[in-house]
Amino acid sequence: MEDNYQDDSSARTTRRSYVKLLGALGLGGATTGTAALSSQGVGTAGAQPSSAAGRITVSDSGTVIDDDASQLDFGDALSVVEAGDDAVRVQGDSNPSIVDVRDDLGVEPETDDLWAAIEDHYLSFAPTERNHCYTIPAGTWDVATDNVHFDAHEFLGIVGDPFAVLKVTDQDVDRMMTVGSLDASLPHAQRTVMRDLQIDIRGDYDTGIARWYTYRYGHMENISMRGRRDKFNSQYGGDRHTILVNGVRSSATNVISSCYLNNGDTKYDRSTIVGHAIPFSSDIYNHGTNYWEGCQVSDYIDNGIYVSGDDGRNIITGCHVRNCAGAGIRIGPNDYVQGCQITITEQPGYPWSGLWLENGGGQLVSQLLVKNSVKKNTEIIRLTQDGPARLTDIHITDEGTDGRAIRVDDNDDAPTIFDACTITDRSSPSTSDYAVYVSSSNVTFNDCEFDIETQSDTDRHGVFVTNSGDGIDRLTLDTCTIDPDGASLRLAETGADHTVESSFFEGLVMSDPETTLSRVLWVGNRHRGETIFRGERSQWQGDFNFGFEI
Repeated sequence: MEDNYQDDSSARTTRRSYVKLLGALGLGGATTGTAALSSQGVGTAGAQPSSAAGRITVSDSGTVIDDDASQLDFGDALSVVEAGDDAVRVQGDSNPSIVDVRDDLGVEPETDDLWAAIEDHYLSFAPTERNHCYTIPAGTWDVATDNVHFDAHEFLGIVGDPFAVLKVTDQDVDRMMTVGSLDASLPHAQRTVMRDLQIDIRGDYDTGIARWYTYRYGHMENISMRGRRDKFNSQYGGDRHTILVNGVRSSATNVISSCYLNNGDTKYDRSTIVGHAIPFSSDIYNHGTNYWEGCQVSDYIDNGIYVSGDDGRNIITGCHVRNCAGAGIRIGPNDYVQGCQITITEQPGYPWSGLWLENGGGQLVSQLLVKNSVKKNTEIIRLTQDGPARLTDIHITDEGTDGRAIRVDDNDDAPTIFDACTITDRSSPSTSDYAVYVSSSNVTFNDCEFDIETQSDTDRHGVFVTNSGDGIDRLTLDTCTIDPDGASLRLAETGADHTVESSFFEGLVMSDPETTLSRVLWVGNRHRGETIFRGERSQWQGDFNFGFEI
């Protein structure tokens, strides 16, 4: 190995020798020494003159790696290509040209239209040559151009360096940008990055930030909005979507990380929430995978995270939604919610739910915390999806009034399963009602605990099995505890093949007079309250076990 590059300091650096030298320097390790190379950069290593024998000079937009750097990190995707007789090049998957908007485009903060300057530069290149990262130095920069179309590029980056404010200064700016297009054909928006920016719409302005239709990869990080949206303002109301992200191919991946939309939308007196601004969303054009991680949203009227209408996949992790009408988190087929929190401390002014599963099946929800302290018109968790769903470690604390904690009204043929879920109900209802409504078949509660103790004179009951007439089959309660003010369980519909095992009922267990219950397995349960079945029981399996009166 030493024969390749140490004996003759004037010899040409070959491709093979350079790769070996990278190995000797610790390629892939942590970057150390006096300088670092961006994982999105291009490093060029040229053969040095005799006075610089043994040195490697790697440049990234003018940055030089000094001799005393012991390790270099070129990122995950590398290729080594010939760059001439005396040099080789290490190239990452994304190697944009860096464009400083002040130094290279001549834009001055709070004076020039930054958005127009970026648009002009972007459009001056052919789509396959658009490979730029626009860096925006710290400060406040004006945006006065509506809806710049970044329709096709190899790479587009718009990043604060280290953080910048983009202030909307024209009422005609309804949407800041559209990335890509609905058409998945090439050329397209291959890779797009936007990060470390705050959008300022204070004053008489309103705008949506972005509609993205990505082809390969999108990354939005640390984007926030200063000022309250005013979508229905007749003079300057902006786009309905604040941040909309779609992957136009099934292989597209988008990451939306640590974005904050906490100033909400302006409420208008209308019969419906529809038409108010939507904060985070994907829609029917998303066929890829979106990762929503560590995002926050507060005080929006038309849902919080609204991703239920597409056939792609949305993974929502570590997000927090506060005081949103519609639904705090609204998911569709194959979507996944993990480690999120939904908080309702102020009445949003329209009917609301915390979590809503709809459209298709395959939804997974785990480690969700919901806390409510206001009046609810409907339910905190609503399930109306058309296929199977599983909810694990769901914890609801309800200190509000009226409404329900959970309502299941989904496809009868597909299973809906609750595992290790709890309801701590300390509400003050004005009307006697049940915390949980089961309005469809094939619903299972495993290892769940419902602790209900109202703070008013009105009773609050446990689980109500009803859909106003049609039969409900295959309800399963396994190792559950239902401790209400009034009834623990009421079977108000005819049904078959229910399974109730090893469960603890502190209150009344009953069926309505017109019900027929058949082939029910009822074993190993403990009843503290009365057990009164007024309806017909046929082919009943098991008995009432412990602590019952009849």
